[in-house]
Amino acid sequence: MSIVVFGATGGTGRATMAALAARGHEVTAFARDPSTLAGHAAIRIVRGDVMRADEVLAAMPGHEAAIVSLGNAQNPFARLLGARRTTPADICTVGTRHIVDAMTQAGIARLIVVSAFGIGNQASLPFAFKLFYRTVLREQMADKETQEALVKTSGLDWTIVQPVGLTDAPATGTWLADPAGRMRKQQIPRADVASFLVTLIEGPAHRRETVALSG
Repeated sequence: MSIVVFGATGGTGRATMAALAARGHEVTAFARDPSTLAGHAAIRIVRGDVMRADEVLAAMPGHEAAIVSLGNAQNPFARLLGARRTTPADICTVGTRHIVDAMTQAGIARLIVVSAFGIGNQASLPFAFKLFYRTVLREQMADKETQEALVKTSGLDWTIVQPVGLTDAPATGTWLADPAGRMRKQQIPRADVASFLVTLIEGPAHRRETVALSG
């Protein structure tokens, strides 16, 4: 399958592209700075900014699915201390809106979006999660909330994945994917998230569902 990945330069995006390529899929990385992806011989790289609708639209034709792993890469503690903004506060919302519009115009239906654990269901979060989300990550979580609402009303064949805390630990090959929002461990390796995304691309599970993903 031919898949375009947005948020390709982040840790989850990189792991996902590697997992897809290892399974023989044709992978396109959409990246604002292609030089950060040097060395990925099996991956086609397209320069573009998700905040530019025209650039997203130009990259979409020829693909059968899109995976969105956008996020605010700026250190949230630095922002709280007054650091200059380097990433738009609404990058997930605006970027995903451009992707949805481009997919609709290109006739592409399958969309998988990586969000964050607890979006839309923060009442069930452990206290430490609630505190962190409501203080340090308040801006990022608001962006994710709007992003998810946009995806659910898109009319596309979507799945939203809400992983718990991400790590760079080796893959374990096991996880809990729960549409009811239940969590097992509070962390999960990005490699396991990537493997789960591959199962979504290759199978029929969790269509038009929001899935909590934990280790």
